[in-house]
Amino acid sequence: MTPAMTGYLWCALASLASAAATFLIKLSGQHGADWNLVRLSFLGGAGATYALGFVCYSVALQKLDMSLAYPVMTGVAMLAVAALGVAALNEPLTASKIAGMALIVAGSFALVR
Repeated sequence: MTPAMTGYLWCALASLASAAATFLIKLSGQHGADWNLVRLSFLGGAGATYALGFVCYSVALQKLDMSLAYPVMTGVAMLAVAALGVAALNEPLTASKIAGMALIVAGSFALVR
């Protein structure tokens, strides 16, 4: 595997960690507005997942240009968050969301060329 492909893999892992952390934060809100143990557990898991994503992203930056790594990482994270929202939280998949996701893919593709 080339260094660039390895960098993209690390970017994807960082993106998935970010999306998972966002999902955990959303789940924490479903356990009340107070600071109970269940909610704090979800938030602690989110913090640990963000930390894992930070490590993955730092490895990706060793292999890719920053101007490439950041747009790819954030684009994949946005797509993953939207997919998680639809699949796991029953959020609506509207035409504007689909169009936005297509634009994210097109923009990320344009940046890596």
